[in-house]
Amino acid sequence: MKIIDDRRKQSVESASLFLTPREAREMRSNLDDLLKDPEAHEHFHVYSDDNSREISCSIITEQKLKDLSKYNSLERQILAEE
Repeated sequence: MKIIDDRRKQSVESASLFLTPREAREMRSNLDDLLKDPEAHEHFHVYSDDNSREISCSIITEQKLKDLSKYNSLERQILAEE
């Protein structure tokens, strides 16, 4: 698991999520879709009702970690960390 604080441009070791039922259903549905093909380079976003907060989520696999070219520089840096 890798968590990135996009504002601070650094890895986060621990995070707490407090989701509304709608946000949780949206996240679950999107995760189910990603799990149908974990090797696809897909991701999704869940936004708070007022659009003030955002979660971006993708599935990382050993295969994807071998080729980080599809990720931005911050993501490559964080994904390459042990």
